[in-house]
Amino acid sequence: MRRPRQQSLGSRSTSTASSALSSLSAALPLVSGDAAALAQRRVQVQIAARRRARHEERRLKALLGRRFDGVNIEAFQRITQARAGRKASAEEEALVTAGERRAAPEEEEREELQRSSFESPGKVLASCVQRQRRRRIAVVGAGPVGLWIATLIALRHARRVRRSAAGGGAAAAKAALGHGFIRGPDAPEVVVFERRAPSEHCSRRNVRITLDAHTVALLNKHTKSRRFMSGMALAEIETILLDQWRRLGGPKALEYGKQVNSPSDLADEDWDLVLWAGGRNSLDDASRQELGCGMRVGESEEVLVFEMRDFGPTRSGPLRVEDLEQLAAADLTFCARHGAGVAETADAPRSSTSAASGSYRIVLRCAEDADKAQPLGWLWFMGLPAELKAAKEARGPPGRADASQQHAGLSAALDAELKRLGLQVGVDEVEPWVVRLRAAAAALQERVLRPGAVTARWVDASYWSSDRVTCSLPPGPSGRSAPLLLVGDVAMGKPFYTGTTLNVHLAEVKALSTLPVIRWGQGSLAELPGSRPGGERSRCNRYLLDEDKAALAPFLAYEERYKTVLARTPGFLRR
Repeated sequence: MRRPRQQSLGSRSTSTASSALSSLSAALPLVSGDAAALAQRRVQVQIAARRRARHEERRLKALLGRRFDGVNIEAFQRITQARAGRKASAEEEALVTAGERRAAPEEEEREELQRSSFESPGKVLASCVQRQRRRRIAVVGAGPVGLWIATLIALRHARRVRRSAAGGGAAAAKAALGHGFIRGPDAPEVVVFERRAPSEHCSRRNVRITLDAHTVALLNKHTKSRRFMSGMALAEIETILLDQWRRLGGPKALEYGKQVNSPSDLADEDWDLVLWAGGRNSLDDASRQELGCGMRVGESEEVLVFEMRDFGPTRSGPLRVEDLEQLAAADLTFCARHGAGVAETADAPRSSTSAASGSYRIVLRCAEDADKAQPLGWLWFMGLPAELKAAKEARGPPGRADASQQHAGLSAALDAELKRLGLQVGVDEVEPWVVRLRAAAAALQERVLRPGAVTARWVDASYWSSDRVTCSLPPGPSGRSAPLLLVGDVAMGKPFYTGTTLNVHLAEVKALSTLPVIRWGQGSLAELPGSRPGGERSRCNRYLLDEDKAALAPFLAYEERYKTVLARTPGFLRR
């Protein structure tokens, strides 16, 4: 039975649009008095005609996609498979009777692939994928940034599988947590190395991270959860990302206790890409100089940070995070300087040789405590006297027990730290700068709504940045060099009071994961188009980059983005 000849899609849509436009234009009333109304009506008619033309185009496209619904494809495949099988059997019998052997293993493999193509077209693709070596990517450091970049790379080559459970309650919740992933045939092999033991991983609950709204939305989107929020402990962030990564990569995708002290330790394993997310001090100066990614420290200062909880009530009721946010916008520096100035005036005869108190700077940051659902604040005390910094340098930072000890207020926490540093507190003869410092803390205690649980710790508030974030590892056993990318704090960082750097790191890693090289990668020189079997390039490709530079070139966009981020912030001193 002959089928009617189908009209082309473009001609039918064009004729439909023109016919509709002509019919509607003919129905227009002739309004000679109002030209504006006539023009408006003509535009409306044209828009309606275009809308109908697009609708007709979509309808014809849908019909075109279903034009083979009446064809029995299974019968056609079965008949073709039988015919190809008979032909292959006849050829094989002819070769056996003649006593001929195959000339080379390549011909045998080609014939085997040809016979398998008659069995199932899907086996051809699977056979080709198995011959193609998976790209191997190493991630050093299982912190939030390392787990995040590994997760994003794996998600680009995986498909989420949702498991449904009948009923509700605990069974449905367990099924929701059991969502799995199916890795694509081109998925790379990603392995995360962590030097810490499993018991020490995800254990930093004393560090709270103020995630901004964009970062919270980004994390919840890619983890398909609503577990991320501002003010979370660092251990909670690592735990959620670790659970996601274990479902994506499997049990062998994370190796604990792996001591990778230098990127050269990974050069012997022939990785295709190394992502270094080990932290600020994970690379020593010698390794940085060898790779050409030296560290530069910008603006730096020793700061005393007070972590505050259990705030007193306000006039309108219990303290909320919004109250602390309004207080953070106020001028707390003036409050501290005013309190110290009052003490300086009272102690004027003894303070003539001491520095003035006009160098104090106060910054307040706040978040919601995820454990107790109460406000949490950090008070950054900057511009400290040189005598206090010298005493801290001589005594060293506090131990874990001293850093976690809670005090009844800001003044009590400051007195405990002064006592630890060997400075006299509570006696008549004290240094004038100690009197002013304690007066400033007492003024802040009343101004920030009287916190009831305060801990104190020292922080090196500095800007640091690497000269480069894209480097090349030394050549491995195969003779080729793998790209090395620095991500996270090992690349750059800034003082915590300016906002957590984790927001910037997660956004930059997200931009890095969208580069096409992360998905397809770079082949070796022998696999490049136009190359010869021995790895020698043909004449038309002699002017291309060599293998090492070609492998590093796709990541230069990440390098340029990194330099743009540094140029925006004066504290890095990179302008």
